[in-house]
Amino acid sequence: MHTLVTGINGLLGQNIVREFSSDHKVSGIDISPSVYSDDLDIQVASLDLTKTTELLNYLQGESPDIIVNTAAYTNVDGAEKESNLAHSINAVVPGELAKACKEMDIPFIHISTDYVFNGVSGPYRESDVCDPKGSYSKSKHAGEVAALENGSKVAVIRPNVMYGHGQNLKSSFVEWLIGELQQGKPVNIVDDQYNNPTYAKRLASVMRTIINKEAWGIWHFGSKEVVSRYTFALKVADSFGLPSDLISAISTGDLNQLAPRPMRSGLICEKLTKELEIPIMSIGEELALLKEEMNVS
Repeated sequence: MHTLVTGINGLLGQNIVREFSSDHKVSGIDISPSVYSDDLDIQVASLDLTKTTELLNYLQGESPDIIVNTAAYTNVDGAEKESNLAHSINAVVPGELAKACKEMDIPFIHISTDYVFNGVSGPYRESDVCDPKGSYSKSKHAGEVAALENGSKVAVIRPNVMYGHGQNLKSSFVEWLIGELQQGKPVNIVDDQYNNPTYAKRLASVMRTIINKEAWGIWHFGSKEVVSRYTFALKVADSFGLPSDLISAISTGDLNQLAPRPMRSGLICEKLTKELEIPIMSIGEELALLKEEMNVS
């Protein structure tokens, strides 16, 4: 089996490589140079996903058995100023990839976000009505719609506050937090945004199950508990034996951010458990797995 991953150098992309490379050929597309050593034999093509003809020609040449789209424009505030670019990457590209997968008769896995909801009355089920606020959120919701409308064997997976371990990452909240606390630096974390964070390593495993069981449709995945970002940070500090007194609570309003954020969000993951028999773990259990993954004693 040949799995092709867009955004392969990112946090989730790296975890997909680790999950799938033992029994799949894995290749990918990314705008940045490959983070993989030569001995892994992971081919990474540098392509602009918004150049549709070039992208489709590349896919036809690769002839993958599965395409996983983790690539996205993720700068929530930046999307307010670059809404056309965000829409191209987050909305148009998923539709084109879904069409290509339909023509090749292969599965398409698309990674979305909890931002498709307004964040007023979470946590949310897969069946709840979307109500995105802001350019980023609207572009991601449009991407879901495009993927589902243009494809056939399509799974849309919604994580929230994704974290995990990787190399040369632009952003990884937990690894950033650990680094700051290890250096004795104080950090300010918002205490009025609520989520149930998603551990990237387990998400890659969930993806494998969805593919194996041909479980197309929309899926939510996160931890058992919905907590504030501040509480999550305290749990990280406790799990890694770091000083929690360096963590201070602030409100979202203190950050004066350009784009709106879902405040009461989070994802209900019962569908995964009931239909695919995937256990949903506590934040503490998953942080323990991350600690093991990072070889932290």
